[in-house]
Amino acid sequence: MLKIGDFASLFNVSIKTVRYYERIGLIIPKYVDIYTGYRYYDEDNIYTMQDIISLKKMGFSLEEIKYFNKDSIKNKIANYEQEILNIQSKVKILKQFSLSEGRNDLKMMFVNDEKAIGKWALLGVAEDLERAKEEQFVADDYNIKELYLLPNGEPYWVIAWTKDTIYIGGRPNHYEIVGDKLYLIVTDSLDPKTFKVACYDNVDHNAYTLEDIKQKDNTDIPFISDESIIGTWKTIDFIQNQESFNPEKLQSPIDKLSLKKLVFDDKGIVNVSYTSGKVFNTKYTKDYVINLILPDTLCKYTYQEILGQKYLIIEWKSGDYVFGKIINGYYVLVKE
Repeated sequence: MLKIGDFASLFNVSIKTVRYYERIGLIIPKYVDIYTGYRYYDEDNIYTMQDIISLKKMGFSLEEIKYFNKDSIKNKIANYEQEILNIQSKVKILKQFSLSEGRNDLKMMFVNDEKAIGKWALLGVAEDLERAKEEQFVADDYNIKELYLLPNGEPYWVIAWTKDTIYIGGRPNHYEIVGDKLYLIVTDSLDPKTFKVACYDNVDHNAYTLEDIKQKDNTDIPFISDESIIGTWKTIDFIQNQESFNPEKLQSPIDKLSLKKLVFDDKGIVNVSYTSGKVFNTKYTKDYVINLILPDTLCKYTYQEILGQKYLIIEWKSGDYVFGKIINGYYVLVKE
C-alpha cells in the first residue's frame, strides 16, 4: 500500500487535494489509523483516482463525480454531443473502493517513570524532534489530543505505557520528557523509518483512574417529539464523515456492520437491534439517541436527502469517544 505522500505524487497532485477528495467522499483510503492519522492507499484507490482525474478532464464537476451513475453518463454525453460529436469515447466509470482497519495488541512489562504520570495536552505535531522542540508544527490528522499516563502503567483505550515507551494500539513509540514537555516519536505501522513527533505540554501529575478520564455527555435532557423519526430504520452503510456519504458507492459491506436497525415510537423509546442478535430499548429526544452504545453518551442524528431519498445519519460514539473524544464514524439508515 502507498502512503499519502507517495499516492499524491503518483498523480502529481498535492496532499491537500487528496485530503479534500477524502473529505467530500470521492476517495476513501484503504486503511486509516484513526489514532495516528496515517493513511494508506491500495490498487483500487489508484483506479478510483485515475477515474476522478479522467472525469474532471471531461468536464465533470466534483459534485457530479460524487454521484456518478448511468444517468450522469447519459446526461453528460447528451450535452457534449451538441458541441462535440466524438465526446462519447472519453466517458469512464468510477470504480468502487473499500475501507478496512485493524489493530494489534501487545503485552509488555511495566517500568515506572514518575515524571510521566498524569495528564498531557497536545501542542502540535512536527516532522522531527528538532522542529518539535522549536515548536515548528505542521497540520496533521493526529487524533490523540489528550494523553493520560495512569499509575502502574494501567492501560486505557488504545494507550498503554512503560518507561521510555508509549504503546498506541499495541505499537511501541519512544518518548522523552524535557522539562514540562513530552515528545512522542509516532512511527508508521508499515514503515518504522517513517515517523512524526507529537509534542505534549504537561497539565498535571495527578494519579488518574479510568473513571476520572471518561468523557460523559449530559444525558439528563427532556423528551421532545420528532415526528420525522417515528418508525423503523434499517442500516445501509457506515461512513467516516457525513459529507462522504454516497448512496451510489456504499463504503462498508452490510455484513460487516454491527447495528442492524432502529425502531422509534412516539413516546421517546427506541428499540435497538444488532446483527449479533442483541436487542435492547433506550431513549431518544429530538436530535439525539441517548446511550445508544455506551452509558452517558448522546449520539446526534441528522437527516440528509439525496436524489429524492431521505437518510438518517447518526453518530457512533464508542470507546474512542469515551476516552479519546473521537467520533470514529456514522451509521446511515433508511426508513422501511
